[in-house]
Amino acid sequence: MSATPRITVPQNLSEPLPMTLPRIAEKKRLGEPIVMVTAYDYPSAQVAQEAGVDLVLVGDSGAMTVLGYPSTVPVSTDEMLMLAAAARRGLRTPFLIGDLPFGSYEVSDEQAIATAQRFVKEAGCDAVKLERGGTSVQRAKAIVDSGIPVMGHVGLTPQTATALGGYKAQGRTAAHALGVARDALALQEAGCFAIVFEAIPAAVTEVVVERLEIPVIGIGAGPATDGQVLVFHDLLGIYDGHAPRFAKRFGELKAQMVAGVAEYADEVRAGVFPAPEHTYSIDDDELARFRAEF
Repeated sequence: MSATPRITVPQNLSEPLPMTLPRIAEKKRLGEPIVMVTAYDYPSAQVAQEAGVDLVLVGDSGAMTVLGYPSTVPVSTDEMLMLAAAARRGLRTPFLIGDLPFGSYEVSDEQAIATAQRFVKEAGCDAVKLERGGTSVQRAKAIVDSGIPVMGHVGLTPQTATALGGYKAQGRTAAHALGVARDALALQEAGCFAIVFEAIPAAVTEVVVERLEIPVIGIGAGPATDGQVLVFHDLLGIYDGHAPRFAKRFGELKAQMVAGVAEYADEVRAGVFPAPEHTYSIDDDELARFRAEF
């Protein structure tokens, strides 16, 4: 007598399958654009989930947009892990990537691996991202060899923006463009599954992408990339700090949020809120008994 097979039936057969590394690579092969967005907490992750994006990056940009730091440099690993874990709880299908913060991977391969392991084990990330070429190529290879997928990042790398002359486009001379290209090829050779190109001339991107076999996700790098990423607070108009040229706004939510809170404040001060429909009732007999015994 054979045993009855135990088959787990998905609760929602209409929900898309989780994004995986093979599916990401397949999207590049088929020429299907890859959609990536940042998220830093449970509500923004839920928005990304319901909007149907492919990849979610818990970027260290959250240092500025969520935590109020003047740059990405001060944010700690523990702070990034907190943000990543919150985002994880809001996601089911997008592929989650955690940004390794400045100072958490540069010292040694051992440090890089240990930090990456925390993002996977403690926050539930599917992969991690690190910036630059140079020694970061070696760190990326070490992390990949340890069994954790890595996304690279070239061009404008905010963690080292001061050394690059500030927040400005990179690769605008032949020499600098060659540097960007060589970094990208080195990160591919190190085993990165994808690379972010930030603030790079579109014509340079077009040339380099032809030499790469892995997906390239652009942010201010033109349309020749395999996908695009924008910062959640930039694209929705929530963050009122400096908006880079490439950050198209698809909403103006901060203005709506301010208007909503201001209206609430006005109603409280005018005694209009809360109205009867916002309160709870008690049975008259119970109220009488309460008054008698109080």
